Amino acid sequence: MSKRKNGFTIIELLVYIAILAFLIGGGVASAFAVLDFSEQNKADINIQAEGQFLVRKIEWALTDVAPGGITILAPGVLETQKNGVGTVVIDVDASGRARISVAGGSQLEITNDRVQVQNLLFDHIPPAGTKPEAIHAIFDINGVNFSTTRYLRK
Repeated sequence: MSKRKNGFTIIELLVYIAILAFLIGGGVASAFAVLDFSEQNKADINIQAEGQFLVRKIEWALTDVAPGGITILAPGVLETQKNGVGTVVIDVDASGRARISVAGGSQLEITNDRVQVQNLLFDHIPPAGTKPEAIHAIFDINGVNFSTTRYLRK
């Protein structure tokens, strides 16, 4: 008769350690994938927030404008004469940050340094048929396209 000893053999221990290492490695890789996705999602949310904010500022600049008070100084520079506010200028500086100047004041940056505004263009759309005159603005923020069209009602 052979006596059976209690415990594990060295082969069994090595197999269990290998299985445990494989499971832990998979868990760590999954955790890093979740963290990376979370960071990318935060960046996408920031781009959307910055783009929508700039769209709202452009729309604000185009509301309650005096007759004939809109001038496109260059493809990426809009100047309006807002009733009760004065001159409003929106443009983009050389570093890709959108700026606004109100009533002849200093230019304030309205986008942060984590995003870059590119290809800001303002286009005048003349009245056609029953459609009134409009200004169309289009721009990219970190490769994401944004646009707005503001109809100028009398």
